[in-house]
Amino acid sequence: MEAASGVLAVFVAVLDVIAIAQVWRSGIERGRKLIWSLVIGLLPVVGLIMWFVAARTRGRAQL
Repeated sequence: MEAASGVLAVFVAVLDVIAIAQVWRSGIERGRKLIWSLVIGLLPVVGLIMWFVAARTRGRAQL
């Protein structure tokens, strides 16, 4: 059981790093990039979901 939770934690951490890299490659303002990075870093699962939803709808709405 502990091994599975460790693998899940590593998986979430990798996804967070990918999401933060996407944030910094995006065309949004530097201040918003910083805020998004903090949200993803402080709330790993929730922030990750929020970013992917916001990035997916970026063409229709402002981040």
